[in-house]
Parts: sequence; structure tokens; C-alpha cells
Amino acid sequence: MKKLLVWGYALQSMDKAEKMGLPRVSSGVLGVSEEFNPKKTHPDFDFPWSWFVKGQEIPPMPEKVYICLKKARGVTFDFLTYNDFFIMSARFLEFIKKYGFDHDFGMSKAIIVNTKGELLTNEVYYLVRIVDWEIEDEIVYPDLALDEDDFSLEAYTNSNKDILLSSNYNYSRAFMVSENLKEKILENFSLPFLYSLEEWKELNNSDFYWD
Repeated sequence: MKKLLVWGYALQSMDKAEKMGLPRVSSGVLGVSEEFNPKKTHPDFDFPWSWFVKGQEIPPMPEKVYICLKKARGVTFDFLTYNDFFIMSARFLEFIKKYGFDHDFGMSKAIIVNTKGELLTNEVYYLVRIVDWEIEDEIVYPDLALDEDDFSLEAYTNSNKDILLSSNYNYSRAFMVSENLKEKILENFSLPFLYSLEEWKELNNSDFYWD
């Protein structure tokens, strides 16, 4: 079995991430639109394809969306969590697909702009949808039943994939990655937020939420 790490943004790491230029989603700096409107750059995230429930048909995503960042001079992240979505670069998407990410819940090309509608990057980005109940359970958490907040101190998989999604809420806005992949991640991405499951638990709490 392969031991897993968590690749994501822990609650208590958000101050550090923000200092590194990561948009703090909870502060309202990020807005998503189907059509860019300079008078309403941050509309409510309320589209037919953005809200869905189990048992109902999930609407297709648009070909492209506009992601507006306030007070940003550029794009400094490879991936970012936003509700039930990831915003990720094409480079990041190619990397995770190479190592086992095979989900296809729908995605749109993301054009990232400032409040004036000016491009913040020429790199290709995507808004990638995640449907929690469609995630196959391929991860073993040996001590999960011992923790009332559903955190585990270790996680393993028998899968041939090195990058997985978890159906456990505490890890559902992150990637579970094989420990063997750590060096390749460090080689390809600057300052990735990688944690052991014990560190992840320490940096989150029972009032777990995502910024």
C-alpha cells in the first residue's frame, strides 16, 4: 500500500498562503462570471451548472468563464479551491492527469482578469467541477473511527494512481498524493502546500472550512 500526503490549503496556512499571493477566496476577492461585466465583476455564484444535488441531472458547464481577481497584478497559483470547484492551470491539470487524476465532472476554460477586464495571465486555466458523490472510495484511513472529527493520522491506497480525490469531507478540497510523488511535486511546483495527515489535522479544527 502507498502512504498518502495531502496537497492543499489547510485552515491555519491561509495567512501564509495569502502573503505568498494566493487569493483569499473568503474575503470576496474572486468573482466568476459567464460574461465579463465591468459593472458587476463579482456576481453571486449562482448558475445552473454551479449548484446541483444528488439524483438530479447535472447541467453541462459553459465553454468559458471569466474569473476576476481584485487587487491582483498577476496569477501566482497553480490551483485554488472555490466551492465545489478547482481553478487550475493547464500545466497543473496535465501533471495530475499523468499521475492518475481521471475524473471528468465538467470544466470550463477560465479567463483570469482584473476588475478592468485586463488579462492577468496568458497561461491557460480551467474551472474544474468536483462532484463529491461520484468519487470512488480508494483510500484507507486506519484510525478514522477513533477521531470524532473524522480526521486520520495516516492514509493509504492500493490504487495504481498517485493522485486521488477523497470522499471524506476533511480532505475533499485537496488532493491526496502518494508519498513517492513528493520529489516530483517539489521539482515541478514552487512552494507547494504538502502535509502529512497528522500535520493536516493540526492545521485544521472541528470547525473545518475553506477560505
